[in-house]
Amino acid sequence: MRLMIPATAHFVWLGPSFPWFNVLAIRSALARGEFDQVVVHHDHSPQGENWKEILGEPRVQTQRVDVRALCARAGVDSAAYETLLGRLVAPSARSNILRLLVLAAHGGVYLDTDTITVRSLRDLCTAGGFFCGHERIAMPVRWLRSGRVLDRGKAAALIGLRHAFRLYPRGYLGFRFVEGLYPLAANNAVMGSEPGHAFVMQLLEAMLELPADRQCKRFALGTHLLQQQLALEEALDVHVHPPDFFYPLGPEIADHWFRQHSRHELSQVLSPHTRVVHWYGSTHRRRQMQRLSPAYVRARAGRQMLCQLANDVIGDLGIHAPTRPAVESVGDVPFANAVR
Repeated sequence: MRLMIPATAHFVWLGPSFPWFNVLAIRSALARGEFDQVVVHHDHSPQGENWKEILGEPRVQTQRVDVRALCARAGVDSAAYETLLGRLVAPSARSNILRLLVLAAHGGVYLDTDTITVRSLRDLCTAGGFFCGHERIAMPVRWLRSGRVLDRGKAAALIGLRHAFRLYPRGYLGFRFVEGLYPLAANNAVMGSEPGHAFVMQLLEAMLELPADRQCKRFALGTHLLQQQLALEEALDVHVHPPDFFYPLGPEIADHWFRQHSRHELSQVLSPHTRVVHWYGSTHRRRQMQRLSPAYVRARAGRQMLCQLANDVIGDLGIHAPTRPAVESVGDVPFANAVR
């Protein structure tokens, strides 16, 4: 069957360092996603042991970010996007633009580097069009922009309830009973698209139409823009999948991926529909993320869910333990706390 969305996984990484969790994301996509190739779009020379881990893989390509070339292929004005990129400092904000330019230019599946692929995405590529996924959050952009006291009050209550389940041991199990209270909202950590799809082009155009002060606000060019555009009208050939496809544990509850417990219930987190696990890299997990390595994963595979997932990947592929450079840049991983 012909694939409408190319079976290519795209990653964007901005910064001189290249932490090992990037290797994990890339290798899991190759092992489980049924992709023909992976392309890593980067802005620094690929150096270091972790780069070597993927450069030896024949299905991995590395491409230096060339905004003008991407814009030319996508058929958009490069000057406008170069100007916008020049005003943005955070790598995560710049990545919001680059991932859409990549999808517009080449098509394929974009994945954040704080992901582990657990199942094939080939059927989603065959369906064509554009796809992304919902997550369950406490403060969707429609509540944030409404200015209504009621919406703010509902969000505050949901944040407090979620915080309790975040702190409670194995609280992700109890959260299942209340997660229906939390609004669904689209996330842009996993997206697939045909080249030049109309919805991706609309997202790119909407980026430029935002007021300059809003363009620089956190989430404005990413999840908030995606949610707003999806709400405008029912876009043709756009598929938004349920949370269990890519976000089986949502924001804050995702802390449980890192919690140490001998009785974790991974089978109750993943569903038969789960393709990708987005585990939400963030500031308060930064130290643990820096420690991620094959040795760390193997030592904790029996008591940490993220390591259980990762251990399957490194076991299948025989990944050895590389030297881990310090994390100096965050690429497309959102290293900051925010209300969602």
